[in-house]
Amino acid sequence: MRDSRPLLPPGRRVTVQLAQGPVYRGAVRRSLDGWLVIETDAGHVLLNLDHIAVISQDAPAPGEDDQESDSDQLPRPRSADHPRPVSRAPGRAWNDADLKQLADAFLDGQDDAALATRYNRTRAQLKQMRLGFECARGNLVEDQIPPVAATWIQRWQRVLLAR
Repeated sequence: MRDSRPLLPPGRRVTVQLAQGPVYRGAVRRSLDGWLVIETDAGHVLLNLDHIAVISQDAPAPGEDDQESDSDQLPRPRSADHPRPVSRAPGRAWNDADLKQLADAFLDGQDDAALATRYNRTRAQLKQMRLGFECARGNLVEDQIPPVAATWIQRWQRVLLAR
């Protein structure tokens, strides 16, 4: 038995008898690649699984509860995907003054990359806003723009009417 990790998790109290006769009692510290490390009263003992005749699990010591120990329980699930930012743009709302300045910049034909740097937003966000802006002005049909850009149409109409 080369991989004994599922059967001998760290912390499990065991009694190990070697084929030659010696017996060791202690807690499993590690089990890997055909070797078993147990912590005995005399210290750590490294045992080759090929030389072991019997491994038995010891009963819990008096005073310990009979429930499963933490090492016998299944590990708690955790996400392998850590959240990561998808853009450098802060998640803040646009105020009307910035939208008015942005509308003037769109009318002046300024580049989305320059505007993204100026307003600390992403070029993709400004592209969607430009599509919504052009639709609000009547230069594009709402059915021809992405749904994200369509959410900006009413806001642009409100900002443009206030001018």
